[in-house]
Amino acid sequence: MIPPFDIFLVRDDGQLVRKGTAETLDVARLRIKVLMTSEPGDYVIYSQQTSHHLLVEADGSVKGGT
Repeated sequence: MIPPFDIFLVRDDGQLVRKGTAETLDVARLRIKVLMTSEPGDYVIYSQQTSHHLLVEADGSVKGGT
């Protein structure tokens, strides 16, 4: 089974760089916290099931998306 969440780093030019997958939204958010220690910046969590996304900003705040 393909994990339902993709994790992307948002580059300065706006392009997305895939950083991994997660089985749950909570795991995706935890992985981003770990990634931010070595690659600070904004991240996107994308749901393959619903096509919705969340923006996790460098300060840790989360913004809902569509």
